[in-house]
Amino acid sequence: MNDADLELAQNIARDNRIYAFMKKGSNPEFRMPNPLQMELLEAWRNQRYKVFTYSGANRIGKTFVGGLLAVCTLMGEWPWSGEKMAFPFPGPRKVRYVGQAWESHVKAVIEPQLKFWWPKSRPVETKKNNQGIEATWIDKRTKSTLEIMSNVQDSSVFEGWFGDLVIYDEPPKRDVRVACARGLIDRQGRELFCMTLLKEAWIHREVVKARLANGEPDMTVFNINGDIYTNIGFGLTEEGITQFEKTLTADEKQARLYGKPSYMTSLVFPRFDRDVHVKETFPVPLDWLVDISIDFHPSKKWAIVFMATARNGIKYIVDEIHENGNPKYIAEQIVRVVKRNNYRTNKCIIDPLSKGDKNNDDTVYDRVAEALAPQGISLETASKDKDNGIALVNNLLWTENEMPGLYYFKSCPMSIQQTEDLMYDPESLKPTAVKVDDDFTECIYRLALLNTQWFPEKMFVNNNVNMVL
Repeated sequence: MNDADLELAQNIARDNRIYAFMKKGSNPEFRMPNPLQMELLEAWRNQRYKVFTYSGANRIGKTFVGGLLAVCTLMGEWPWSGEKMAFPFPGPRKVRYVGQAWESHVKAVIEPQLKFWWPKSRPVETKKNNQGIEATWIDKRTKSTLEIMSNVQDSSVFEGWFGDLVIYDEPPKRDVRVACARGLIDRQGRELFCMTLLKEAWIHREVVKARLANGEPDMTVFNINGDIYTNIGFGLTEEGITQFEKTLTADEKQARLYGKPSYMTSLVFPRFDRDVHVKETFPVPLDWLVDISIDFHPSKKWAIVFMATARNGIKYIVDEIHENGNPKYIAEQIVRVVKRNNYRTNKCIIDPLSKGDKNNDDTVYDRVAEALAPQGISLETASKDKDNGIALVNNLLWTENEMPGLYYFKSCPMSIQQTEDLMYDPESLKPTAVKVDDDFTECIYRLALLNTQWFPEKMFVNNNVNMVL
């Protein structure tokens, strides 16, 4: 190929970048996605996912992939392969792209990114708004439309819309998100959050860690979080990152280099990942050992956690109870759970405070122990060694062999929620930031302190009667 032909080929690729995406070649316009972008694009094919978060450090290609998916959706296909994208409903697509300030963000970042991806060989009509932004895009072939909006607009202007996809470039206001999400109902649409999280704790709570009405994790949410180093070789260099790092404080480095907002650095169990640790419920094998931990409070619901130990030593949170009631009633509920599931019980422990006043012969501990004893369940007091217990849980969540040693059944929403949410108090550096919400995590770390090791059942013969112990 002579120089003129090479230049022509490069110009054609430059004008039609989206067709050259996912293809390798010497032409710089032929590019591959970075590992995080590849993960997002693969998950996008799974119709189970309705909400996607692509968050983390600066410069990991958030707007890059947001603009790419916006254009692909308008075209209704993956342009580099010609494969059609799957949608719940037929017809032209409707996409909403929400940016931040009009001039500094929408005009300077989002609009150029859309133009970067839109192929010049494909006819498109754009219309400007009062700010001079090309805020309306119409694909002349599919009749699909895209509207660009700003997070600075009043939330009322976001109402009354319906569509297939909303993309947020950087975190939206909560009422803006609610208004947009309402418009996705009819078409079973999707949301994509492309953002560097700093202080938007509501997004972590309501989007990243979204839960169903019954408290179970919402498994239609797909989360990606990455550090800036992921994009080395895909537009960034290590030298450039090092120079950027010099301008940042210690807290800013965590967010802007490693993608960890300030509130995330306070998590008590940072190794917990619902996509890794939450499992569908299954019948617990009859030979697994099950330990029970009871957290008692006189003025609120009891918290009871059942932890099973498998033959291979891996542990599972398999059941939980969260109810009000007197000691006898709660003990009976524990027995019902044990009998219903045929659990092979090992130890049952309770908060030491249940023993109350030493001069009292009728304590909570005594009442629970008395109700459990006829069922062959003996009661012991739990350890108070919180620091070691928390360390043990974190070690189980991700072991030295770089694999989980503790899983949670999906049917244990309170245990999952508190493990995800518990944070250290920023002043005392103790896990007491939300004291009312640590009952189940207390049960879990106390069970971890038991360090239960699986052992086989033993058969004894006594007067020709077989007994299993």
